Amino acid sequence: MGSGYNVDAAYGGALVFSEKYRQLLSGIERADSITFNPQKWMYVAKTCAMVLFKNRDLLETDFRISAPYMNDTNFTNLGEVSVQGTRHADILKLYLSLHHIGLKGYDQLLNESYLLVEEFVIQVKKRSYIELASEPDTNLCCFRGRPKYLDSKQWDRWNLELQQFLLNEERVFFSLPTYRGERWLRAVLLNPYTPISTIHKIFSKIDEFYINHHSNKS
Repeated sequence: MGSGYNVDAAYGGALVFSEKYRQLLSGIERADSITFNPQKWMYVAKTCAMVLFKNRDLLETDFRISAPYMNDTNFTNLGEVSVQGTRHADILKLYLSLHHIGLKGYDQLLNESYLLVEEFVIQVKKRSYIELASEPDTNLCCFRGRPKYLDSKQWDRWNLELQQFLLNEERVFFSLPTYRGERWLRAVLLNPYTPISTIHKIFSKIDEFYINHHSNKS
């Protein structure tokens, strides 16, 4: 986009509302534009997404697509500088959420997400047959099983079977994206009403799957 650069804060941008974790966004103010989706970590119903520009001229010069039936005007025609053109008033959902939940409420919700992911990481690290993709910076945690009784080429299949087992047995869904050429289970610790006991129960079921699968392969 011209000489500027964009920061993808579609998910993590919500951290601006957290006093404790806001420093993770340090440097974002130097961006020329920021992608931010309140429909993610701000619990706003889809669709609610935006791109914030430091300089409005950048928006008009880099993204403007003039409609041939529109006359030149002295004001910005929003229909010419957005992908959708005619849009619903999605900002109202964000406006009402901010009024209802408030800054303190969002700060609490974000902090509670981190409490959940901290416990999740503790449970992963307790098990030698599971590894983290990386230390989580947000409430997203990617992990995978690497059972030593299987060849590493079979680990992707093992994680797929674990995903299906948890879905069928506990109605818990982890997505299974590809990262560094391997399949990883992706947990989103978003629901503030999730008790720590639910995380413990999930890992008990993971242990059960590991033991039963090992026994079947022996």
